[in-house]
Amino acid sequence: MKYLKYIIGILIIVVPCIVTVLIYNDKITQNSPLYYKQGVQFYNDGDYSNAYYNFGKIKWISPLYPAALYKQAKSAQKVGDFKTAAIKYKLFLEKLPNSIFDLKAKLNLGKSYFYSKQYQEAKIQFEELYKKANNLGTEEVFFLGLIEKNNDKKQAYEYFKGYLESALSNKALNNNYILSSAEELSSLGYELSSKDKLLLGKAYYKTDKYKKALEYLSQIPISSCWDYFVLANHYAGNKVIAKKLIESGLPVYAALSEEENLHAIYDIYASYLIGTKKKNWTQILKTVKEKSIKGEDYVLYQLAEISPQEEGIILYNEIIKKYPESKYGPDAIWKVFWDKYKKRDYKSAEQLAIKHINTYKNIDSTPKIAFWLAKTAIKQNKLSEAHNYLSKITNKYPDNYYGLRAENILNKKNDFWTTNNTNKIPSQKDEIEFPISMSQFEIKDIKMINTLFEMGDYEIWSDANFNNPIVESWFALKRDKKAQSIVLARDEIDKMDIKPPFISASYKLAYPRHWVDEINIAGNKLGLDPFLIAALIREESYFNEYAKSSTGAIGLMQLMPQTANYMISKLTSNIASIQNIENPRTNLYIGCNYLKYLKEQFNDDLMVIAAYNGGEGSVRRWMKKYGTNDYDEFIEEIPYEETQNYVKKVFRSYHMYQKIYQ
Repeated sequence: MKYLKYIIGILIIVVPCIVTVLIYNDKITQNSPLYYKQGVQFYNDGDYSNAYYNFGKIKWISPLYPAALYKQAKSAQKVGDFKTAAIKYKLFLEKLPNSIFDLKAKLNLGKSYFYSKQYQEAKIQFEELYKKANNLGTEEVFFLGLIEKNNDKKQAYEYFKGYLESALSNKALNNNYILSSAEELSSLGYELSSKDKLLLGKAYYKTDKYKKALEYLSQIPISSCWDYFVLANHYAGNKVIAKKLIESGLPVYAALSEEENLHAIYDIYASYLIGTKKKNWTQILKTVKEKSIKGEDYVLYQLAEISPQEEGIILYNEIIKKYPESKYGPDAIWKVFWDKYKKRDYKSAEQLAIKHINTYKNIDSTPKIAFWLAKTAIKQNKLSEAHNYLSKITNKYPDNYYGLRAENILNKKNDFWTTNNTNKIPSQKDEIEFPISMSQFEIKDIKMINTLFEMGDYEIWSDANFNNPIVESWFALKRDKKAQSIVLARDEIDKMDIKPPFISASYKLAYPRHWVDEINIAGNKLGLDPFLIAALIREESYFNEYAKSSTGAIGLMQLMPQTANYMISKLTSNIASIQNIENPRTNLYIGCNYLKYLKEQFNDDLMVIAAYNGGEGSVRRWMKKYGTNDYDEFIEEIPYEETQNYVKKVFRSYHMYQKIYQ
């Protein structure tokens, strides 16, 4: 009992302190989101000093503290205060080791050390990154070269040379670093070997510095660089020299050339010759055959593509027989197959399709040739075989145009190209769920992710290393990078041998719902299927309302100004004008009215989509020339490759949207 008064005295002092600290900490925790949100606003507005100040108000007890450190570091970096940036990056890495920001934070720490002239610390940081990546073609190797160039020129030489060799061979082209590495390597004063000069010539050529490339390529034996020497001269404007080099060098050096370069040289040579395209390529083929020059398969293919039908088939057959391993082999087989199919020689067509499937395993054209193998079986009344082929395509390629088409035939439906204007896309009340099964995140990480999004901090995720394109797609969508999100998810799904369920986050990211209310209203008002509108927008712009094509098409529905003007002249609404077709709602309004107009012209959804891309006049000519008894055949006959692929893409998206959301 004698100690009781001491214990009570201690409690009287300690408890109020604890309560005060807890209240203070609770206040800090409550205020942290406000400071963070303000910091994000200043950062996004380019006011990095005030951003830094607001992020600095967040104390270490707040769960937002690690993210605030990272944003402080980035803010300091933006204003050129690299010493402070280095301190903050280091604190961040200590506070949150092995996070999804680890690689970028370490690289930025190294850069901050470098730019604040703390070269030894920078070197340690970059060497650690290099050992982990074990790849000479990474950014840190370039910086290691910069650090060593004033200390150990030999080591700097090895770094710059290694970076160039790796970056060029892997086609990981970061033109800024490649050009800078070439400039640094050439300025070291080191004695350059012929291999070094070739490397520099390639680097300058790849970065479009053709005259600089020629400086180095002209110093080495032509046998080691003929293809680059020809191309650099051509693009530097020395076309007379390039032509002479081609004519004298093709028989001697073609075999030593890179395939991509050699094909480009053949294209250039064909453009130099005086005559028609066919005459020029015929002359090149004659030379190639007479002198047994490498690349005959490419020349045969180019000539076949521009020759009349029967002549082309002979050339395609030559590729099939002489060059079965050529990358032009699959398309050559398809062209001969299609010729046989149209001539109703189904037995020969069947043999060619089987040859394609057995020779080229799982390539892009496999579902196409397999689908048409099934059609040849149907034509020969081999219904059991046809059913087997169609089932395999559907199971293996459930989201492919031909897989979807095969499923439609198996289900004995005849509505693949028929849309339904009573359809409605469900409103996007719930956001696409985070694809947690594909991430390395824990529940606490997910909470932090959601918190930062609530703070409006979308920019921070551009530095994260998610290790999965589907997760990257989700973050891109959150940052309103609609097109990037779709492409990331689309490409990753295409690589999957086993496809996910249609209702998965992966497919919802690849086929998202944007502008749903506007699309549903337009569909209802104009008698159009909203799923078709969404499919068309996806293929036209990937929902990028700011999209502009090289041909001048604008906005969500990629309207050509002349088409928009024509439709505006037919509309009575004042909201449509050529001045505001970049506005997404106006763009959608005019584009949907154009679809309605085309539907009135053709009363056929397939022809509407073909006309949207290829033009009304073209579609009328094709209908007359090819007939419309078999829509599968009609599509394959469309002579504009872009329009043919466009029709397939739009109807693929149309059916995918229904599978995912209906």
